[in-house]
Amino acid sequence: MTFLRRWWAQPCNYMRMRKYFEARGALSAYRIGIGFNCIFFGLAGLTAFLTAVPPSSMVSRTVLVSAVISSFVVGALWVRGPWPSERISTLFVIYADIGTTMALLSYGSIQMSFPICVLLAATGLYVQVFHSPKLLMAHLLWSAVTVAGMFLLILASPNLDHGLAWSHLIMLLPVMFTTPVFLQSILLNLRVDADDAMLDPLTGLHNRRGLDEAIPRFLRGGREVSVLVIDVDRFKSINDRFGHEGGDLALTLIARRLRVDEVLVARTGGEEFAVVTTVSAEQAISVAEWMRTRLHSLQDICPLTVSVGVAHSASVDGDGVCTVTDLLRQADGAMYEAKRRGGNQVVVADPVAAYPPLRVGRTGD
Repeated sequence: MTFLRRWWAQPCNYMRMRKYFEARGALSAYRIGIGFNCIFFGLAGLTAFLTAVPPSSMVSRTVLVSAVISSFVVGALWVRGPWPSERISTLFVIYADIGTTMALLSYGSIQMSFPICVLLAATGLYVQVFHSPKLLMAHLLWSAVTVAGMFLLILASPNLDHGLAWSHLIMLLPVMFTTPVFLQSILLNLRVDADDAMLDPLTGLHNRRGLDEAIPRFLRGGREVSVLVIDVDRFKSINDRFGHEGGDLALTLIARRLRVDEVLVARTGGEEFAVVTTVSAEQAISVAEWMRTRLHSLQDICPLTVSVGVAHSASVDGDGVCTVTDLLRQADGAMYEAKRRGGNQVVVADPVAAYPPLRVGRTGD
């Protein structure tokens, strides 16, 4: 029961999974693969008319033909793209489950179609990867109703092989019901661990690895990028005065104040933070000055000051990681220049020397 409760409570973010695979160039391949699977399911439906016991009634033939045609159409939509929204994806799961069940009931021999219930497990695999435990549970309940209904129909028919039906049922149970729960639990645990590896455990911000991971998505479509490197002035004195616990509290306070819209923030060192934003060079200086003053408050037990280095690029190369890495190096040098000048100020890196280095007096001067 503990395992099931943990599985049920595990978080799942559809858009995050979609972006994860997209960033690795795999989303298009998955989309095309799903499309061809839909087409193959449609072709499998056509084979019902080639069996020794084809669909006999007009209703069953109509349902099966409709399922085949819709499978071809849906498959073509998947192949054409783009990847669907979460709402459309959920509707696809509902369509696949209902369509598969209706098609199976339309076969001429229910004994023959019963083991083909395993096709529902293919839809379950899609749900395991992209959707939540709640949707997987709904899928499993539908699958259970389908399997139980068809099994009872076989048992109610004295001329059918009941022993074979029991054999098929025993085969279907682990494949369709227990395995999906275990596999999704493993996948969700791996996602949580992967996400944690991208975050700084103290502040909850991206670490350097997480920053590199987030940059391609953050800069998609951006034509320019600015980077700020922010370092706390005289941080050792904070640790000496308040202990490491006080230093940790100061870092979490800075992280909370840096969390603003339309910027990407990371903790890249002990007391060093990076901010990535898609603004012009002039705007980057304004953002840097705004953040410098935002991080200082006379209401704090130990008012903090920071040194800020700024670097800007008018273009983004490739996925942006190399561009940001170079800007981080430039902004880091500018930050150390700000410290050399006494701290509590903003300095712009040389590549944007058209904007003269900005020296800001200490708060309260």
